[in-house]
Amino acid sequence: MVNISEAQAGSFTFTRIADNKNYEGFLDVGGGPINDNGTVAFAASTLTGTGIFTGNGQTVTEVVNPNLGYSVNGLAINNTGTVAFGNFSSSPQEGLFVTNGGNPTPVATRSDSLFTIGVSPNAFNNNGTLVFILFGGIGSPVSSPVIVTGNGESLTTVADTSGAFSFFDQEPAINDNNVVAFTATLKDGRQGVFTIKDGAITTIADNTSFFSGGFFDIDINNRETVVFNASLNNGEEGVFIGNGETVRTVVDTTGPFSRFSRSAINDFNQVAFNATFRNGAQNVFADGIFTGPNPITDKVIAIGDSLFGGTVTNLFFDRGLNNSGQISFLADIKDSNGNTIRGVFRADPVSKSIPEFTSILGLLAFGALTTSLALKGKLGKRSSHSA
Repeated sequence: MVNISEAQAGSFTFTRIADNKNYEGFLDVGGGPINDNGTVAFAASTLTGTGIFTGNGQTVTEVVNPNLGYSVNGLAINNTGTVAFGNFSSSPQEGLFVTNGGNPTPVATRSDSLFTIGVSPNAFNNNGTLVFILFGGIGSPVSSPVIVTGNGESLTTVADTSGAFSFFDQEPAINDNNVVAFTATLKDGRQGVFTIKDGAITTIADNTSFFSGGFFDIDINNRETVVFNASLNNGEEGVFIGNGETVRTVVDTTGPFSRFSRSAINDFNQVAFNATFRNGAQNVFADGIFTGPNPITDKVIAIGDSLFGGTVTNLFFDRGLNNSGQISFLADIKDSNGNTIRGVFRADPVSKSIPEFTSILGLLAFGALTTSLALKGKLGKRSSHSA
């Protein structure tokens, strides 16, 4: 039977995917990403090790057996049900892998000079391509980071530091058209958010105008719209979306929120993110998951809410947003006996409760189109193997 909890504020119902109480053998679970079919991928620790599983609220399926010895660091799942994950242990091999339930296929390993062993939920697309960072170029000595894509068969360099860029320090994202979004520091000192498509680079935002920097937590949809977090020159922070022509504010810290993280965007420009209140709970990852600036009408779930007969005491949303507006997240729940249950859950919208950010709070008309065209002219169009 599907485990469903009552809706919060009439916007969502909640489905239990798995937890460490109601699912025999799970000692602990980690939050996971979601695909457009509503299937959530998650890691769970057992007596024999850590495995990877998928669930839809009705069944839980083993993808990677716990006995194989992987130490999972980040997950992604696409619409075919294929899962990408990072393994930070030398057993059986440190690296990035993909699997559809069979023996995991390595995409890149430590011998390839990986920059990170983690997998971001938005770094794996529906074509089975994973984007990540290497310390040096493919087949060359370690020197500086390069952005690379791989599918378990070959690796392709997307962007490197031979031109205008000097460093890449955040996990990139990729859409189904292999357009990659990334943050970078340029050799002229600028910082920004960029996309690259067929070798052509577009500036989404940089720190030459309203933004002071601090670009992180990027995601990209199939409309080539990017969501990102950034700091403003006035000292505020916020979540923004841009497409190379305009940048719009989703939410900022001029209201009740003091911090945002793990922003996600779907193909309808719907956005979800973690947020912390100025006077919020202590020692938690986030006070709640939200889809817009209103802490009441845009709330998905928050600390203190009731969920499956208990009270939510901690939340973690890691870009688990699909094109149906479903949201996957990890939560700690304190039950009536004072016991803490950790589980993976899915928020299912009762109606179209997530706004489409096509015309919202503020428009930062800071010349993004001009900047984009200027940068394209300066950097030029590169080959598909470097930028």
